[in-house]
Amino acid sequence: MRLETEDYYEDRPVAHTAQGDLYEDVPFVYASAAQGEFRSRGSRTRPSETTETVIPTPPYTAIGIVCSYTCGFLAQPPGVEGYAHPFRLMAPVVLLRELKSDGMKNGELRRIRDHGGANGFMYLPWPLEDPVVDEWQGHATVALYRPALVTQGLLDARRRLARLSQPAQRILGVRLIQVVSANLFDPTDENLADPDLSDSWAQPATDR
Repeated sequence: MRLETEDYYEDRPVAHTAQGDLYEDVPFVYASAAQGEFRSRGSRTRPSETTETVIPTPPYTAIGIVCSYTCGFLAQPPGVEGYAHPFRLMAPVVLLRELKSDGMKNGELRRIRDHGGANGFMYLPWPLEDPVVDEWQGHATVALYRPALVTQGLLDARRRLARLSQPAQRILGVRLIQVVSANLFDPTDENLADPDLSDSWAQPATDR
């Protein structure tokens, strides 16, 4: 599913971090055993950094999107400020142009752009200015197939660039499900719960 470009982001007066928030300069690190260079094979290739060293790899720094569900890390019950734990699962937001330079084929990049995603990917408009004029100008994707863990302290030290709208968060939810299961749901399915867009640190109306 592909939304109109202007429908992906929506600012909300919510102080705490939430699923679908985009932060700049997030480091993405993964562990690799020294077993030689990995070569992606088959029709579903995914670009990856190669390394000749043991863990950890040098960080890949990019815009990151929060994939952890908001209620899973906020302090409970609603109205209590703070977080239950510091860990946030993030995925990098990458310009399609960058994936092309890493070896992805034009046909798959166009499917991501034109249809809103693919297995392991969710289309997003690039949230910053993109001065390069080409077919991929302003077009990006969330690389959901290669997440990393960071702490809330790191996010607090970074600039929040944007927040997903409710329709975009529903797409993120079903794309995350697709990464870890055999299912790809319709994001407009009324049986899927709406994402939590509330200010969970605000006192409930009955307590005011």
